[in-house]
Amino acid sequence: MPDGEQRDPVLAALWSRVLQAWDDDRTHAALLEYALRAQALPEIAGRYRALVDDPERGAVAKRKLDGIVLAATQVLMSMKTPKPGKTPLPITLSAAGISALLLAWLAWALWGRH
Repeated sequence: MPDGEQRDPVLAALWSRVLQAWDDDRTHAALLEYALRAQALPEIAGRYRALVDDPERGAVAKRKLDGIVLAATQVLMSMKTPKPGKTPLPITLSAAGISALLLAWLAWALWGRH
């Protein structure tokens, strides 16, 4: 038994079902949906990649591999960090006031005692 099947028997069962009903798009869709939830896209991508050169299953495997790449891209885009928001005005004004106060104190320290 391959190492991936020992860790995830559901994935192994779904892959077995895909191999049995290769021309049924519903089995492929169920496998992809489970892989998305279980974060196992690399695992199924490797399994499909192994079948790309197969004369009978190669065309479907290539098409499904392209679908996995698209799904992975969508997952990455959904996890994209949002743009940082603007700094609130009170914080900006406080920083400007403190900076002005420190500059005034520095000027007084340098030129005010003479």
